[in-house]
Amino acid sequence: MRRLLPLLFLFTIGCTANGLEPSPDEPVTDTGAILDDDITASGEFIINAENVDYGDANGFLAMPKGDGPFPAIVLIHEWWGLNDNIKWYAEQFAKQGYVALAVDLYGESTTDPSRAGELAGAVRANLDPAFANLRSAVDYLKTLPMVDDESLASVGWCFGGGWSYLMAKNNMDVKASVMYYGQFAPEDDLDMMKSHIIGHFGENDESIPVDDVRAFQAKLQNQSGEHQIFIYPNEGHGFARELESDSAKMAWNRTLEFLEEQL
Repeated sequence: MRRLLPLLFLFTIGCTANGLEPSPDEPVTDTGAILDDDITASGEFIINAENVDYGDANGFLAMPKGDGPFPAIVLIHEWWGLNDNIKWYAEQFAKQGYVALAVDLYGESTTDPSRAGELAGAVRANLDPAFANLRSAVDYLKTLPMVDDESLASVGWCFGGGWSYLMAKNNMDVKASVMYYGQFAPEDDLDMMKSHIIGHFGENDESIPVDDVRAFQAKLQNQSGEHQIFIYPNEGHGFARELESDSAKMAWNRTLEFLEEQL
């Protein structure tokens, strides 16, 4: 695959305290400046972006112009739902040469932490519709003529990071899965997993103990595939919310490099 260009940008996104639980973090309520910023890098792809229906859900699709074939990514939102932040993020991946489908596991988005907790809790209480939603997203991407259906990945943050892991764990036709401080269980059975995993975790994350991350890291070393787990010193949960810190920038560039290598 072609060399990806690192894209360093600033953004703020609401973040769950764990994969499916409520968070005290505040959402962005004014994303206009983020979406209007003309942050470019030499050689970026020109893109198209639009709302689309996939299965019984509605998502946001950003894609490079051209015939492709391009690798594709399922983007999974935080506990705030599919909002402008995640749509903007999809556009950044498209500028790097990916077809990016930002899914909607809720059917709504919110800036109210109480409502976000209700929505995340509803998903946790009934996982089947979320799995069906993600399968529909994968199937939809495979139908697009510009997509290389052998080069699919998942990327998620917090709530979505946990779901990106579940897509890998349950062998949902992705070759690579990116977890930004998403929940996992160190004792999980990974026999079905064929995806390569990269995970970014903060050393001081109170919701995901660093000892559990190290156990997960050790477990992945005994699995087939190429897996990378990074623990960022002195960082807490959601450290990559704004790509101002060295750790956040490093995680972003590592993600791009990982996807380039695996897809």
